[in-house]
Amino acid sequence: MIFKFVVKKLRWLGRIPALPQLFDAGLLIATMLFDRPRLRAMEMFENAVRRDYAVERRPHRFGGVGFFVGTIEIGHLHGNGLLDLFVGKSFRIEQIREGRALPHHVFPESGWISFWLRSPADIAQALELFEMASMYRTAGQLISRVP
Repeated sequence: MIFKFVVKKLRWLGRIPALPQLFDAGLLIATMLFDRPRLRAMEMFENAVRRDYAVERRPHRFGGVGFFVGTIEIGHLHGNGLLDLFVGKSFRIEQIREGRALPHHVFPESGWISFWLRSPADIAQALELFEMASMYRTAGQLISRVP
């Protein structure tokens, strides 16, 4: 997959102004052309987040759309349906162990998780993860069950 190759091997390209946004726009175009269920899931997710949360939607520095409360980033959605959310390290461990999320595609040991939106069937789980990330980032109320 080109996304994985670029992220792993050509990471330094992310420091070139506007290049991450252009690359992500290409991912979104490919999704529009070749993966309509994924595009629909992305649209449904964004609409639900805008409807249910007081977040600001704006371009993300590494491409895609970011979801922010003031200057605090809750997460971001890439043009290929990859949703990245910040949930803290202990909660990340729990979600990965339970198979509800994946380690972040660039920083697997950080407090970030990744989740693939592939079809509308993934919306409920994505929104649950977003809720947890929102609680963690805005109120610090998230308490992990991991010892």
